[in-house]
Amino acid sequence: MQPDKLSPGTLLVDTAIGPCGVAWTARGIDRVQLPDRGRDTTEARLLAFAPDRPSVTLASRRVPRVIRDAVRRMQRHLDGRLDDLADVPIDTGGASPFARRVWAELRRVGPGSLATYGELARAAGRPNAARAVGRAMATNPVPLIVPCHRVLSSTRRFHGFSAPGGVLQKAWLLFIEGVEPNEAHARALAHVRASDPRIDALVAKVGPFVPTTHYLPNPYDALFEAVIYQQLSMKAAATIAGRVKALADGDRYPRPDALATLDDTDLRGAGLSRQKIGYLRDLAAHTARGDLPFRRFRTMPDDDVIERITRVRGFGRWSAEMFLMFHLDRLDVLPMDDLGFRKGVQHVYGLRAEPDRKKMLRIAEPWRPYRSVGTWYMWRALEAEGA
Repeated sequence: MQPDKLSPGTLLVDTAIGPCGVAWTARGIDRVQLPDRGRDTTEARLLAFAPDRPSVTLASRRVPRVIRDAVRRMQRHLDGRLDDLADVPIDTGGASPFARRVWAELRRVGPGSLATYGELARAAGRPNAARAVGRAMATNPVPLIVPCHRVLSSTRRFHGFSAPGGVLQKAWLLFIEGVEPNEAHARALAHVRASDPRIDALVAKVGPFVPTTHYLPNPYDALFEAVIYQQLSMKAAATIAGRVKALADGDRYPRPDALATLDDTDLRGAGLSRQKIGYLRDLAAHTARGDLPFRRFRTMPDDDVIERITRVRGFGRWSAEMFLMFHLDRLDVLPMDDLGFRKGVQHVYGLRAEPDRKKMLRIAEPWRPYRSVGTWYMWRALEAEGA
């Protein structure tokens, strides 16, 4: 269904996942702005994309019928009444021919289905161009209509999402469509939702369980980076992390032998404090001696992993619990010393004061053996409310 001519414009509309923006030209929709840190930011991004087009409301007579129908279909889809949106007219005039072929093939992948980068590359006629497909996804101007959230790696893992909200947004869009790539997470979430109506309500508000963090796949790198990020903003820590990696002339942090060759002056110049340098040298020493059996961590009990990690200077129980949750994907961790968790429990359960350990254990008992899931929703509740 391609219109003959449309009157260009923009609009902001409420949906089940938050305010979304839509912009269109005479040929079709050329921008879908997913929710981005609130209504004002979403609207500002939409207007920055199309500053010269009139901004209207969905009820306005100035909205072409084909656009109004498309937006209402998008609203219904995000409310759970699924629609492939495959015939919604889009304007992709600025894209490369390859990107347009990839997007056209992706529009054939309906709700509840998934595609890999390799599959789309083959469908677009370039079997070895999986990375180029990734670049095409990153420049997709109309997410949801061109459903880049349905593209996963061959291992069915999330590998980022360039639209606002990142991986959390991608997972939420798939969740609406009944897709949860991680079966263990799906089982855990189903159990916790059934055991606690407050978390069940939170799921509808903030989306599915997606334990994302800056933790890296390599365990040594993950612990190394955890030290850098301690008590710093994400932006400041990322800057220092980049400088430290540059000292090792690579994309990874200095391995234990390489760290031993670096002077404290070099590390201080990268932005590390003397205290953190000491922590990192102790981490490197434990690693070099084999005191941190990273390969065995996957099968070791939680308490044994915690005991090993807390031998390293700078790593307390909280740091070890974060490693368990976000690097090892352990699903029954309850970090009772975490301030955000305590504040989240207080907020979600309407407590007058922060709960003590006895109350936290009682509240979390129904979540067992998936207390990591309940913990994650306590954090998300604070984020959602800005508490």
